Amino acid sequence: MTAFSPAADADGPASVAVNGAAVTMGDKDVTQADTGRPARVLRRAAAGALVAGPALMLAGMMTCPPQASDSAADYITSLARNTSLTELSAMLLHYGLIAGALGALAVPGLVRGRKGAWLTLFGALAAAIGLLNVSGAVRDDWWRMVTGRQLPLDVAVRISDTVDGSAFMPLWSGTEMLAFLGLLALSAGLARAGVVGWWLTAVYLAAFAGMTVIPVQLTYVVGAAFTLLFLPLAVAGVRLFQRDRAAA
Repeated sequence: MTAFSPAADADGPASVAVNGAAVTMGDKDVTQADTGRPARVLRRAAAGALVAGPALMLAGMMTCPPQASDSAADYITSLARNTSLTELSAMLLHYGLIAGALGALAVPGLVRGRKGAWLTLFGALAAAIGLLNVSGAVRDDWWRMVTGRQLPLDVAVRISDTVDGSAFMPLWSGTEMLAFLGLLALSAGLARAGVVGWWLTAVYLAAFAGMTVIPVQLTYVVGAAFTLLFLPLAVAGVRLFQRDRAAA
């Protein structure tokens, strides 16, 4: 039986009786117990986000409307053909990117020691910045979908090309490569720190190479390869869950 008895001195330590034995808890112990709960909740939330991000990305890629080629005309046509599928895919991708970006900020906490620490930190920050930027770019699917339905195709393509050719657009769209570089650094940093094996980096590089050669018409194959680029986040999320359970 456990009973709590406040000390006579309000400023003194609290006394807890456990099976008849008195145990004294000081302010420091109480503070550590109080601050431990929010930290654990944040770790679990980060781990959940790291796993949910790639899962949402996979769902978003698998619901992408098929397109005949990677031309702007075929892309706009595919978005305008099925508005429900276009919007569902865009929403899944948007929140998948946000979840992955937020979760990435917790990954450096997996590293113990100096080996791989800076590489993992760089990867986490680069991935977070890049993924958050790309999540905003998903909105392009909506206006391209609308222009494809309400305007002649040649006009919709001209608008799309004009927007993409804006002077400062590369400062936004260019961060996509920063995200991929960050995910590569993240997987390499975790491998160097001994948190994961080097197989994760090899899978990432194979998926990145596959994205450059797989025809866009193979929607599901492209979706699977693209999702593998986010595998480092999912693996890190599993490691965070394991670390949290071991510490409990």
